[in-house]
Amino acid sequence: MPQLKSAFISYSDDGSVKAKQVSGYLGPMNVDTCMFERDLKNNGKHPHQRVKNAIKKCDSIIMVLSAKSRESKWVSHELGIASGMNKTIFVIKTAHNLKLPDYLDEFKVIMLDKLEDLDNYFEKKSN
Repeated sequence: MPQLKSAFISYSDDGSVKAKQVSGYLGPMNVDTCMFERDLKNNGKHPHQRVKNAIKKCDSIIMVLSAKSRESKWVSHELGIASGMNKTIFVIKTAHNLKLPDYLDEFKVIMLDKLEDLDNYFEKKSN
């Protein structure tokens, strides 16, 4: 698998802390991350196109799976865009009791209790 160089981080509000932790963790590994934050002004662009462009620029997507993101149409939409572009997909669970949606069956999932849990996950995936 190619080395992880850039990642779009997909998450819902209840996973934002974990998403920011993952982004901070990847920084010293020279991985550029993009986290799409909702804004009300949209800078003149439709959010769908902005998200699609951001995903297109990255070589992978990291889905931070939380209670809200599990039900989020936006998060599943972002995952669908990434899948359609053949991006590498990583899934990080925020809670042990969180049931995975059926559409995630094909991906390796890691439970994130502490940042060190990511060491082997990204090392194995990015080499």
